[in-house]
Amino acid sequence: MHVLVVEDDLDTRDLLQHALKKEGYEVSQALGVSDALRLSRMHPDIDVVVMDMHLCCRQSIEEITREIRRCLHNSHYVLASGDWDTLESRCRNQRDTTVLRKPYGKQELLRAIGRSVARLSLGDSYKRHD
Repeated sequence: MHVLVVEDDLDTRDLLQHALKKEGYEVSQALGVSDALRLSRMHPDIDVVVMDMHLCCRQSIEEITREIRRCLHNSHYVLASGDWDTLESRCRNQRDTTVLRKPYGKQELLRAIGRSVARLSLGDSYKRHD
């Protein structure tokens, strides 16, 4: 499984990469939206995108994920935020999105990615039965 971590804080990004690599994931890092878009074009095999909802940019999270979805048609998204109510309401109807509430630890991150991976597997089995 290939995970793209989109995080503007270097220490957090490195910590996430270390934790995910230790669990056997292939990890790419992006420091912002433009970097994430560049990497998603370069690596269409990315399965899960872990993204901080409060990146320093002018776009909404919906606009950002829409742009990344154009490159990564079968990926799932783990969106992290401390603004729980807003996050839940924005992501409620997104079948390809898992909410990760801040503050979170390694186990919460791994569970969120696990839910995304399970959804990917379910999506693959639905496609095979169509």
